[in-house]
Amino acid sequence: MLLSAPNLKGNTVLMLCLIVACVGDVKAGPDPVSFRAQIAPILLEQCQTCHGAAEQKGGYRLDTFEFLSRNEDLSDPVLVAGMPEKSRLYTSLVTADRDERMPKKAPPLPAAQAELVKRWIAEGAAFDGGNATASLIEMVPARTHPKAPEVYAQPLPVTALTFSPDGAEVFAGGLRELTVWDAATGALLRRIGNVAPRTFDLVFAPDGRTLAVAGGAPGEYGELRLFDPKSGAMQSQALSSADAVLDVEFSPSGELIACAGADRSVSIVEAASGLRRHHLTVHSDAVTAVAFSPDGARIASVSLDRGAKVFDVATGKLAGIYREHQAPLYSVAFSPDGTQILSAGRDKAVHGWSIADGKKQRELAGQGDVLKLLVSGGQTYLAGSGAKLVQAAVADLKLSRAFEGARDWIYSMAIHPGTQRVAAGSYDGTVTIWNLADGKVVTSFCASPGCSAKTAALK
Repeated sequence: MLLSAPNLKGNTVLMLCLIVACVGDVKAGPDPVSFRAQIAPILLEQCQTCHGAAEQKGGYRLDTFEFLSRNEDLSDPVLVAGMPEKSRLYTSLVTADRDERMPKKAPPLPAAQAELVKRWIAEGAAFDGGNATASLIEMVPARTHPKAPEVYAQPLPVTALTFSPDGAEVFAGGLRELTVWDAATGALLRRIGNVAPRTFDLVFAPDGRTLAVAGGAPGEYGELRLFDPKSGAMQSQALSSADAVLDVEFSPSGELIACAGADRSVSIVEAASGLRRHHLTVHSDAVTAVAFSPDGARIASVSLDRGAKVFDVATGKLAGIYREHQAPLYSVAFSPDGTQILSAGRDKAVHGWSIADGKKQRELAGQGDVLKLLVSGGQTYLAGSGAKLVQAAVADLKLSRAFEGARDWIYSMAIHPGTQRVAAGSYDGTVTIWNLADGKVVTSFCASPGCSAKTAALK
């Protein structure tokens, strides 16, 4: 049947629309390469060791977009937008000269990644990372970590430990996960994944609704993640850094979070937004521990550089310093009244010193390497290489009790005042829980799924 004129016209218009749509599909290429999501992760993985903030081999620094895009040496620029063949960032990846090829002393970059760098430069080297002066680690999307092993091949040292707000559960750091245990029986209750390879500290927000997890891969990256402790869902990544996050503390109000970084920094971030208020690079080596004063107005830090310092939280300015330790430091705490600091580390002594004048007031020696100390109710609890946990009064640092039962160095510790219990995590993978009242062991278990406490004892 012949089509009427109006139908012919309508079908012609329809055909033209289809042709235009098809032509549009043919012309549309792949989405532009994203610096933040695709290029920055490559630079972090392949380039930061030799061309980061700590070291700039060949004079090249690639840890921020600002440094990456500088072309002070015009004869050999790192980046020329639109011209990959004139950009050392690309040519050094594909050159046949092994002495010139990057990364050095490593296999060549996969062809697909090199092609991605080429495409990004050819498209104009657009920057979609927000702040060009921010470190690359701060702008890349949060990693999705591989699953933890169902059964551990051997016990893993327990480097992070905390009680749940009600004291019924104990959370421990594992391999790319957190494990949650019954505090009375040591039974495994659940596992929380999508955690960095190593966890170095765990702490609950004052309201008990958020669990802060500090960790990373030493020498590669660090992160502070916030989790829902019940569901195990990640709420946010509050901080990303160029090296592992070694300690974390909430302010008494829960508004702020302080982090100790192996990148030699102390960071103070807003818990709700993740906005970093201060990034204090005032130590010359890794910062191992931080603590808020009871009123939340000050923060103390200690470092492998043997220094202990106090800062004003509002301004970030130095408020006190202590120089009498003779070895790297691992732990720090405020006295209950906030006027003094307790600090300890490898010089096998706890020092109590005044913030006002930076002078030592008292000392508890002979305790081995002190890897962890906590203050609760006018008492301090400390542990480390002595394979035992001891208690002393903050006022005079005189020993009052020793908690026996751990079989190896103690790396982590937690106290729950409500249930009157203290827990310690050891190098051999065991967690031991004691009653504070009588010092008796409540339970002891291996915190590596699939490994028994007996196996842990033999390692």
